[in-house]
Amino acid sequence: MPQGEQLAEKGTFAVPLYFIASNSRSYEPSRRLYDRLPWPNGRPRADAYENRYQAFCCLLKAAQEDTDWIIHTTLNKANYNENKWRIPYRAMADVVRALLEAKWIEKIGRVKRHRNQRYLIPVKSPIRKLPRLTFKKYDWEPPLISIRAGVTDLERAPLDVELMANSKLKAWIRKHFYPKMEDLNDKLLNHAFTFFPYGKADDCIAPQYQRIYTNVSGFKKAPEFLHGRIYPRNFTFPSKNYGWRQMTLIDGEPTKEVDVHASSLTLLSGDFEHGFELPACDDYYSHGALADLNREVAKKVFQAILNGISSRRTTWPSGFVDDSKIGPLIGSDSFPRYAKAVVATYPSLAKLRPHMGLWLMYEESDIIIKAMLELLDQGIGCLSIHDCLIVPESKVEQAKAAFNNAYEDKRLPKPKLKVS
Repeated sequence: MPQGEQLAEKGTFAVPLYFIASNSRSYEPSRRLYDRLPWPNGRPRADAYENRYQAFCCLLKAAQEDTDWIIHTTLNKANYNENKWRIPYRAMADVVRALLEAKWIEKIGRVKRHRNQRYLIPVKSPIRKLPRLTFKKYDWEPPLISIRAGVTDLERAPLDVELMANSKLKAWIRKHFYPKMEDLNDKLLNHAFTFFPYGKADDCIAPQYQRIYTNVSGFKKAPEFLHGRIYPRNFTFPSKNYGWRQMTLIDGEPTKEVDVHASSLTLLSGDFEHGFELPACDDYYSHGALADLNREVAKKVFQAILNGISSRRTTWPSGFVDDSKIGPLIGSDSFPRYAKAVVATYPSLAKLRPHMGLWLMYEESDIIIKAMLELLDQGIGCLSIHDCLIVPESKVEQAKAAFNNAYEDKRLPKPKLKVS
């Protein structure tokens, strides 16, 4: 791949949400540089000029964060409308155009579908000479319902904004996708949550969720929505590694996590086309031909095959080798050894229909929402991370029952639940 194309795969997104306060030490140097920008049609009126300065600040933030001085931002008006970014679309478009005219940035690479234009900050650009700047962020919440294009990696999957902006589809999405999420978020407001970010109590949290779907139908075809997982909309879960998440309180009570062992495998076993009987064992990822293999690697190989990686490939996918946790576990072992063992244990993996992983995520998300709503209707506060329910310690049995009811409602096998 040519060097320009390699660089065009990189870059930091200039999120249209940042600004520099007028009383900040960063204001004068950034403003002084901004005031040097030429405007082909003359200096705009005051409000437009200030909006452009804020757009300029967003680009500066991305530039100072990126080790290669490569930035990108969306210049799609529908994207601004659907995301309700705080910086106006016109302001960002005008500033990018002015920076190109001044040669303070330059285009690199080609624009591929669903990818923004990348810009390099040249070595001689005055942007590189600015001191380290301090930025503030506007309050903002992502859309309650988002449709992504192509993949589930949220860092790489852009909003399918043209679809979301389509008047007919927008009305359909509003009718069918919004009510359940609005109901969930409304009921969460009836409970008190205390998080412990960095180990310090913060009870000013009112958790709300968003739901993200992936449109797998391709370009200019009738949409097909899968994935559909729920993600925090206005909050961040504290780190589990340091024990801070485990300190979470709901309605003043310590909490437990109730989750499904091998959720995707359990759902696959109940699929109308690929279903099978799960083995009678304690750990589905250490059963049969998997018994002598590393469990964590076997689990990741299962997920990879489920999400479209061929079980017949001869080398490890880069995601395995580059993973700081999985990479060291691989050692000198081969991908074919693990893949053959996984397929031998669960033969359905050899004949999956397209987008099977996304379909199972969709089922899983429906289940978790149904379980949460059942608990909330009983007056029990709860939170969720994918296939896991976080509930007060005294409500563990109710959480188990909610899971079982949600699986039964979809005519799926009773899940194997664990509490931690």
